[in-house]
Amino acid sequence: MAQAPSYPGANRRFAKPSPLLLSLVVLGIAAITFATLCPISLRPHLASANQERFGAYVVLGGLLALAAGRRWLASAMFVVVLVCALEAAQLLVPGRDAVISDALVKALGGVLGSVAGQFMFPLRRLIAGQLRPVNALARATPLGAQTH
Repeated sequence: MAQAPSYPGANRRFAKPSPLLLSLVVLGIAAITFATLCPISLRPHLASANQERFGAYVVLGGLLALAAGRRWLASAMFVVVLVCALEAAQLLVPGRDAVISDALVKALGGVLGSVAGQFMFPLRRLIAGQLRPVNALARATPLGAQTH
């Protein structure tokens, strides 16, 4: 049985995200939802609150962008909608409050994560040696040949 290549090349538009990547996205959404809506005493504390918020959403945005492929804008918008929904849901939880500044930090992290996730695609091609030259001179001149 033939194994699919790690970089689909010309067929990248038809490539599906790996089940592992989708599982990580779902796990990330579940973890962020728990940390957002649980009682404050159950919430994990690793750094300052804004650093935790920003970092969690950067990771989630990056994973979503990788799963979405070329649809990075859709992944960024999904993160912003998720931020708004979870921030609004905090109004329903006793002891939690919805704050616009928290939502802005989370949304900024998610959007930056989505943008960073998009840079992984050309980086992966560069590492694989499949990145196309950018300018016309580089395309016209074979490697090692000199131009006069």
